[in-house]
Amino acid sequence: MMTLNCHSLLDYNPERQIQELVDQIVREEIDVFSLQEVNQSRLNFSVGKKTLVKQGYNRAEDDLSVVKADNFAYRLSLALSRVKLKFNWSWLKVREAGDLEVGTAVFSRLTLDQVKKINLKTSQILLASLHDEDHTVVCSATFNGQAPYIFEQEWDNFQLALKQYRLMHDPIYVLGDFNVDAETDEHHYSEMCKCFTDTYHTAISKGDGMTVRGSLNGWDDHGISQRVDYILTSDEAEVSYSRVCFDGILGPRISSHAGILIEVQKEACIC
Repeated sequence: MMTLNCHSLLDYNPERQIQELVDQIVREEIDVFSLQEVNQSRLNFSVGKKTLVKQGYNRAEDDLSVVKADNFAYRLSLALSRVKLKFNWSWLKVREAGDLEVGTAVFSRLTLDQVKKINLKTSQILLASLHDEDHTVVCSATFNGQAPYIFEQEWDNFQLALKQYRLMHDPIYVLGDFNVDAETDEHHYSEMCKCFTDTYHTAISKGDGMTVRGSLNGWDDHGISQRVDYILTSDEAEVSYSRVCFDGILGPRISSHAGILIEVQKEACIC
């Protein structure tokens, strides 16, 4: 599994980002991944329903998000198809920022049984149930950890939604950018770990886990490193390793965030 805040169509060449992501997916044999800040132009033309279905697209229930031609997730799905990789995926519009529509995405080699939108009022979470024996649930999320009161409201709303959907007993993986630094924001980090396990801590092998070097608006090698991106889980499956990717050391920098890559040992499942 992998997660990355890709900050697409902004500071980095999207064609290079897509190629590096495809190379990583092929090289690491990634089965499930989530992306945040998966953007598209607000005024671009929309992609037809038949074309999207052919590309493995699944729209979230009760969601009216329209996929545009330059949507980063859609273009990534096309690039994966060109190397004969079939992924099922979904994209959810989270907010607007100038001429861009900012969203979040989930990709899986497994069929997506259900795709839902969780409305946090200040943000949105994309939730997908995988077609495996365990009914694994994957959530792609961005939380506003830089605003403490907003984060607490978002986190409470997220927990409430999981209970309403009766998913608390299924193995859940929450992948994304929480904007909560594990080293300096112990209060909110401990709140996250009350219901979920940080796979970084349970992994048999791991690196330093730092996903941001210095400012969130860019990389500063002389700044203070932060661990703000996570893969949390309620699953008890063994995590073989957790390491950063696209950090300029183990892979090229393609975003202001590094990604997180984990390997989960699950029987009768490709994850």
